[in-house]
Amino acid sequence: MMLRCSGLPFLPGNTFQDIGRSKFHKSHHFDQRNQVCILVDAKRPGIGGTPLLATDSPEYTLPSLFPPKYGPSRPGWLEYDRQVLCFYGYFQETLGNVDRIPYQIRKVRILYYLEDETMQVSEPRTLNSGIPQGCLVTRQRIPRPPPYDSEFTSLLDLNINHTVQLFDRVYTITGCDDFTRRFLNRLGVAVPGAVEQPNDPATDLRRQQDSAKMARRPAYKIDTLGKFLQYDRKVLRFKGVWDDRGSVFGDVHELDVLYHLSDDTFEIKEKLPVNSGRDSNGMFLRRGRLPKTFDHLPSMGESTPVMVLNVVGGGLKGGRYLTDCVGIGKSDGNYYRDADLRIGARINVYGRMVLLTGCDRFTEDYYREMYGVEDFTPLYGYSAPREQFVHGRRPDRELPPFNGWGTHEDSEGNCLTLEPKPPKINFRKFVVYDRCSLRFGARMISNVQENNDRFFVINYYLSDDTISVYEIPIRNSGFLGGEFIKRRRLFLPQQDPYSAERPACYGPQHFYLGASVRLQDHLFHITNADIYALRFMEQHCEEFPLSNLGKIVRKLRDAMQPQYKQYVAKHMAKVTQVKIDGRTVSTIPYEGLREILIELLGDRIVDQEIVTLCRLFSAESEQPDPCDRELVRSAVHAELNRALWSDLDRTKEHIYHLEPTSAEWLSPQRIRTIVKACKIPLDSALVDKMLQM
Repeated sequence: MMLRCSGLPFLPGNTFQDIGRSKFHKSHHFDQRNQVCILVDAKRPGIGGTPLLATDSPEYTLPSLFPPKYGPSRPGWLEYDRQVLCFYGYFQETLGNVDRIPYQIRKVRILYYLEDETMQVSEPRTLNSGIPQGCLVTRQRIPRPPPYDSEFTSLLDLNINHTVQLFDRVYTITGCDDFTRRFLNRLGVAVPGAVEQPNDPATDLRRQQDSAKMARRPAYKIDTLGKFLQYDRKVLRFKGVWDDRGSVFGDVHELDVLYHLSDDTFEIKEKLPVNSGRDSNGMFLRRGRLPKTFDHLPSMGESTPVMVLNVVGGGLKGGRYLTDCVGIGKSDGNYYRDADLRIGARINVYGRMVLLTGCDRFTEDYYREMYGVEDFTPLYGYSAPREQFVHGRRPDRELPPFNGWGTHEDSEGNCLTLEPKPPKINFRKFVVYDRCSLRFGARMISNVQENNDRFFVINYYLSDDTISVYEIPIRNSGFLGGEFIKRRRLFLPQQDPYSAERPACYGPQHFYLGASVRLQDHLFHITNADIYALRFMEQHCEEFPLSNLGKIVRKLRDAMQPQYKQYVAKHMAKVTQVKIDGRTVSTIPYEGLREILIELLGDRIVDQEIVTLCRLFSAESEQPDPCDRELVRSAVHAELNRALWSDLDRTKEHIYHLEPTSAEWLSPQRIRTIVKACKIPLDSALVDKMLQM
């Protein structure tokens, strides 16, 4: 009685003769059970290894309900799915054109697929072999050599220590894996032990040539990684100058000297000023090691890190080199190091002497820690004198003498450049002192009696240091008056106007009360000055020492100190009593004080100092000019009517917005601001008179 159980797999009943008796079209490169792709040359379950699952092993069988050899047979593609036999071998290839190598041995691996009796031959890849390797014979059924070419190579043709011809090559099998050995033993095929493969002459020759070659790296190790990791991105920065004024059109160059601690290299960059006209990107020296002395270019092999001592053998063929492994003959060269750099030191940059003038904070900390240096005083205001480190001094450019045409500035511009430009003015001084002039009254001094009665006004313009002279017309004097000297710069006397150098001109310090100036061969004696000129000189007493009250009082104290009481008692008769603002004060007139000071100091005091002293200690108070209230009121109304002004309501609104709480009382400064803001057509002097009333 036979029972049939559904769900049980087919029982194995195939024998050795049933291998490959059924042919089915299916993919041999896809794992149907695990649903993954299998490469042609990749290891598969059953090829020299343990199966993925225990059920994949050929020893694993389920209990059968049929007696042996009586059950239904399973097809070969299912019985031997994913089971491949692996054999190791080689073949000999003849080389007729290669020197000293008659043949070469190439090792292969032969795969035999049990499911469809196909075979595949592949060669393991060897680095730098010079021959195409990999898959030599793709997976297929291979026919036997003639005269049996009608049959295909089968498993019976493959065994250890046997030769098999696949197409035009004869392969010698030398071994197999454990799975193949167990499978053939179960089939009753005796498998001998593995045979040693012969040596490849080409591989041996290549190994000898590689050993005879010079090593890429020397026997001793040059350790630069440690220093690089310690000092990477750490740079010493110095400021330096290079004086090139000894050459034609040379100049002083400001440099930044960078020293990289990681590899002891220098990099120098130039600070180019704005509009310098130099066609350069600022790179003075590219990064590299800097020798202390440079006489010639190094010869070939002089600066290499490895030194060859001798050549052993027959030269390039079959010989080898002996290198200096311990560095006996190695020379580091005479290069600049960090110990050679300091403020004030000079370094030779390929014949250019660079002076180090300063450094940054990191450089100071590095030298303080490494070398114990404490003095880092920079060279401030270094002017780089030519005599310091320039032997051949370039002579200054000599200008031709002035020919009288134009001004000295125009002549210098024509001599210095091919395209002359107008002289530049001091714009800052022009903005500060624009429309500012000092006016002095003067009298001409001459041998002609009529000229001594002529009076002039000297204007000194502070914006451009020019002078103009006007004559005050006097009726029936015989002189017309008006412009006497046109506005220009006037030179000091006793100078050669036709010399190559620019002559000195009159300045504001040359004009003061009591001074005698010669303007274009005319001698003038300054007798008075306006209030603005006196006040300006007193406010700028550093530039005008004759208006400096401190110096004047100190001069009087030093002169009167020995005989102070006697001198004062002598001149007490010149003191008068005057009532000022209801008070009685002791005063002395200007003429009396001037006589006393001239008697005391003589020529050591001038009228400018006397006037400055009298202006400070003057007993006269500035009284406002008497003016009628109704006259001022009528003048204001006349100005408003003439300008047709009628914005009174708008002005009241503006005043209310400025002072909403106390609009009845306003300060004079606030009223001046309102008059300007509302554009009331009143003159400043008229507004001042109105506020005064």
